[in-house]
Order: sequence, then structure tokens, then C-alpha cells
Amino acid sequence: MSRWLGIMLLASIVAAGCGSDNKVTNDTPAAEAGPGAFQADFRTSDTFFTMMSEMTPGDSPHGRVQIWYSSNVSDLLSESTFLVPVGTVAIKPFDMDEDGTEDGLAVMIKREPGYDADNNDWRYEMRDVSGNLMEEPVPGRNAMCISCHAAAADKDYLLGTEMR
Repeated sequence: MSRWLGIMLLASIVAAGCGSDNKVTNDTPAAEAGPGAFQADFRTSDTFFTMMSEMTPGDSPHGRVQIWYSSNVSDLLSESTFLVPVGTVAIKPFDMDEDGTEDGLAVMIKREPGYDADNNDWRYEMRDVSGNLMEEPVPGRNAMCISCHAAAADKDYLLGTEMR
């Protein structure tokens, strides 16, 4: 299966599996600067960390994942409930078909209060393995992503904080 076909299949699976109406709002430029900007070197940067030693199977439609968080939340993730500060980033490299090859990156960026107050102000993005922003699914307030992540509202929509 081609990598692009696999990523498009992921979008279909997520839409079906999370039961959303798949409404999206693309509301900010792809090359966002400042707090919350995507950093292509996150794996080697001091500003990101992971609690997972390798790609691990999860319950999400993303297949095997390894989740990286911006270091500003390192003390929060062990709490039973928390809210993360504006600018927090979670990056989830994923291997959807579990063939040992990374298929892309799912990215969450915590935005300013009021960005999407009903859904804890998160922006959702899909990126290719090089870190380039993908047009599909449309980045922004993505109902497909929100419908799954809302299950972890007590952990500010960060579903994978228990994964090791």
C-alpha cells in the first residue's frame, strides 16, 4: 500500500471509528510561528520528550504510535487531571498499518483561550513523515479528532498520557 493511500485510509478509519460528522475549520496558516509552532527536529530537541521507548500499539486508529510532548508539561502528565498551558504541543508519529514504517505525524497544538472553548482550544494537524502539513484532513478545529480526544477531557484531551 502506498504511504499516501495509507494516510487517506487512516482519515477514513478515524472518521468512521470516532463517529463524527467530520466538520473541520482550517483557521490558521500552515507555517505558524511562536509558541506552539511545529518543530521538525522534535525527536532531538530539548524542548520535547516522550515517555515511550518505542512505537507502541494503542487503541487509536493511528496504529502503533510514539507520543512526544513539549517539555513545558513534563510535571503535569503524571497527574490524574490537568490542563496544559497555551503553546503545548503533542506530536504522535504513527505506523497505521503496523508494517514497521512510519506513515505520518498527528499533531495537537494548544491555542489561546477562545480558539475553540468547547473543545479545550486544541488545533489538530496531520503531517507527512517529513513534517509537511497535509491538506487532508483539513487542519484546525477538526471534529473527527475532537470526537475521539474528548474522551480524555480530564487530561486536557491528551489521550496517550498513560502509554509507556
